[in-house]
Amino acid sequence: MLSYLQSGLIVFVAMLSSIVIVAVLNRLWPIARRKLVNDVTGWQLGILGTTYGVILGFMLFTVWNDFRAAEVNANLEASSLLTVTRIAKELPSPEKESFQALGVKYAETTIHGDWPAMEVQEDSSASARVAGEMWQVLVELRKDENGNGSIDHLTSALKDLSERRNLREEEFQERLPSILWMLLVVGAGVTVGSACLLGNDNAWLHYCQVLALSFVVSVALAAIADLARPFEGAVSVSPIAFERALALMQ
Repeated sequence: MLSYLQSGLIVFVAMLSSIVIVAVLNRLWPIARRKLVNDVTGWQLGILGTTYGVILGFMLFTVWNDFRAAEVNANLEASSLLTVTRIAKELPSPEKESFQALGVKYAETTIHGDWPAMEVQEDSSASARVAGEMWQVLVELRKDENGNGSIDHLTSALKDLSERRNLREEEFQERLPSILWMLLVVGAGVTVGSACLLGNDNAWLHYCQVLALSFVVSVALAAIADLARPFEGAVSVSPIAFERALALMQ
């Protein structure tokens, strides 16, 4: 969802905001007075930071697993497409040529139709229409009874291809719930804000501590935002599996 430039800008703004907050606090609420509540604030920050760190780590782990699942499913979809075209070689003409041509068309529409659409958050049914044409050829083949024992295998492979394609569509449509984003963003603000409240005689050391915390938190949030949408942004699932399948079929 985010480009590297956008992610970098978010991290920069977050770090700059934390520095501004510390500078304003140092002017409005002197460090000497804030040190008096360090025992209470530090203890609360330790619990809050630990709790938020667990939430942040769990969310990052979850979206990474979902990203890897989308990547694996795309590879399996391309593999299913190859299986369909290979089984179709056992069919009589002209069905054999029809399946081979549709296999190439499916790969091309997925690469040049589905993927560019998903990268800009648009739906695309180009490959679904090609899969529908495959099913029509198979239905006609069953009616004419011109096939052989490979028809059942072809039916199973085509069914698997359609399921993988539908799963890819579902993975594209999924979004991280708003309540979770609210938890992550509010938790980040409260955690970094609590660190800004600490009183430290060494102002530069305090600035460095707050900068480090805001950097880690903002980078993690940017990574979650990008990985949560596996077909968009700088880090995304590529159609390389279909490109390899297309090269093999051609």
